[in-house]
Amino acid sequence: MISSDRIGLAIIILAAIVMTWAVWQVASLQSANDRSRWCTVWSLVERGTFQIDEIDADEKWSTIDKVRHRNSDSEPYHFYSSKPPLLSTAVAALYWLERNTLGYSLTEHTDFVSRLLLFVVNVLPMVLCLLSLRKTLRLIEVDGRSLWLLLTSAAFGSMLNPFLTTLNNHTPAAVSLVFCLSAMTRVCLSNGPRGRDYAIIGFTAALTCCFELPAALFGLLTFVFVVKRDWRKTAACYVPAAIVPLAAFFVTNIICTGGIKPFYAYYGTDKYVYVHEGIPSYWTTPQGIDANAESPAVYLFHCLLGHHGIFSISPIFLLTIVGWHLTFRRKHYLKLLPIQLMGASLSLIVLTFYLTRTANYNYGGNSAALRWMLWMTPFWWYGMIPAVQKLAASRRGVALVVLLLAVSIYSSAYSLQQPWKPGWIFDRMQTAGLIDYHTKVPPFSPARYSLIAKLPDAPGMVGQWTQSVGPRQTLQITSAAAISIDNGEAIPLRLNLQFLESQTVKTATLVILVESFRNGDDISQWLRTARFASEAAVFEQPGTAVDRVSQAANLTAAPVWVLDLLRGLPSSRAFNAASQRYLKYTRSDGEKWALKCDRGASRVAFEDPEFGQCWQRCDVYFCDELPFGMAQWKITTTSVATREVVRSELWTCRNLP
Repeated sequence: MISSDRIGLAIIILAAIVMTWAVWQVASLQSANDRSRWCTVWSLVERGTFQIDEIDADEKWSTIDKVRHRNSDSEPYHFYSSKPPLLSTAVAALYWLERNTLGYSLTEHTDFVSRLLLFVVNVLPMVLCLLSLRKTLRLIEVDGRSLWLLLTSAAFGSMLNPFLTTLNNHTPAAVSLVFCLSAMTRVCLSNGPRGRDYAIIGFTAALTCCFELPAALFGLLTFVFVVKRDWRKTAACYVPAAIVPLAAFFVTNIICTGGIKPFYAYYGTDKYVYVHEGIPSYWTTPQGIDANAESPAVYLFHCLLGHHGIFSISPIFLLTIVGWHLTFRRKHYLKLLPIQLMGASLSLIVLTFYLTRTANYNYGGNSAALRWMLWMTPFWWYGMIPAVQKLAASRRGVALVVLLLAVSIYSSAYSLQQPWKPGWIFDRMQTAGLIDYHTKVPPFSPARYSLIAKLPDAPGMVGQWTQSVGPRQTLQITSAAAISIDNGEAIPLRLNLQFLESQTVKTATLVILVESFRNGDDISQWLRTARFASEAAVFEQPGTAVDRVSQAANLTAAPVWVLDLLRGLPSSRAFNAASQRYLKYTRSDGEKWALKCDRGASRVAFEDPEFGQCWQRCDVYFCDELPFGMAQWKITTTSVATREVVRSELWTCRNLP
């Protein structure tokens, strides 16, 4: 018969295989959060600096989790990761070793290098952590069935696993905590604890604090724990060991920031809220779940039982509450009472702390779990021990544990390769309409059926656009002074479309019927072909009175090619409004700048003579600062059969300020 010890080891081996597979399958640079740290890793090794300006300029690596900082008014601003630099520095040391042995670059071989480093930084420590937990469970004489259930919970049933696939501070903090609790358990059970355990407690407790700043109280509690038992070993072993990670934390932070405060302690200041090259930082106006303004009661519900709930996502931790009750009221595992008291009180204190930070009501952003509580998971494993021991004595009890564990494993598996996306409960609630954290974008008023979003402010407006993707073409639209047609106001337009390769030109003389435009009618209703007695009088002398000429105008339907061009689509469909974006460009003086634009998008199906049934999508950047409100538009044609992009166009305004 296979021993319980071997089954426990088999569980850990299986977990190691699953974790390794997940890391080697996951996409790299998953979110702004981990990109922020990867940018620092690259900059330290490749450029020898904590500044991330260069790598952040690459769209693939760009992150919103950054600050703009300078040490004095005489220095230029630079971007830095908002994350404390200790973890990134440690990973950079590993990257330097890999770079100088295997020779692979983080930018050129992103997937291989990032996965290799994650395996070393996350997977191997987690496997060692599970081995340590197994040894501790044997030390406190947990029976075989309970040991299997507890190890399975730790190996597969927590939301730590999804975060093993990304560079983050939560998993190393949890691993440090496991080793710390193992050493504390040995101290609790030993009549003459070794100095080595005091050193381990000091080092790992301080390291946990360095990775998770809210764990500072835990560090203080461990000091009280050891000093009450043996102040001499505390002074000789605990304190020197604790100084090592603390010194590394403060030294790296001082080098990076110029002070002892980490950058994210400046949230809400000008380090986070700024305008760079015409673009405000993301944290000036947070979007989506980052702009959450729920009440403390609603926030608490979702933290415990809702879409990011500790107990709804991982119901196995309901047994932690039962276990604490058994420990405090029925005196089970009295020797572990200090650890259980620490776990219960810290869980309550940390949760309360974040409930007071109303500006951070975002559940840890777009993530699969309540990230800032993840480091406490080992405390919850310890809290479960009395409850699992009690339930494992009966079949019904085991069935209950397995049921709770099955849901917890499902939650972890659902998010295993996407920790930076909300979990399955969030998805179900959002689909059912129970929650909606999307930033509301009001529809265009009036409706927009064309790329033209703005009427000319004055006669003689000239707009020019160049096609940089697709066939080389230029478009020029010239307006004239408003005229009167059938007692209604109209604005004459001259349109020139030039094909640069063939040197051919298409032209059209048009008018915009102002009232129809302002009513939000389809472009075919307000854009007409016009014939004037003297076009020169209309377009070349825009300041003269042209009422006499305008009365002679003869209006007909606009040409199909004009309608298709200015719709951006082969048939009529209104543009849906999307969130605002910035169009980056370089001014004539070389300065980089950006224009704030309103985005619109629309898509229609049509029959393409070459590719058959296709979708054509038009994405537009509207900007009132530019002629006719047209900053840029992109047209994408996709084959329905192959789902491949078969044609693309990108037009950009040449009248940028």
